[in-house]
Amino acid sequence: MKKLIKRAITAYAVGIGMVVFAAAISLSHGAGLKPLLILLPLFLFVFGGITYQLIKELRALNREKPRDPE
Repeated sequence: MKKLIKRAITAYAVGIGMVVFAAAISLSHGAGLKPLLILLPLFLFVFGGITYQLIKELRALNREKPRDPE
């Protein structure tokens, strides 16, 4: 479980880094943040994919655990 959470945090950090990197390039060229709107579908797709994979793996992990008969 800890390994899964660590992977998810790493994936989200990389996704956030991608957004920050694109923003830094846009700002360094003096274009402001408006060009990031073009990349918004890509960012949503990446974060959606990360979230989907996390939920999928959490559900699979819960299925593998034996349930207590209490």
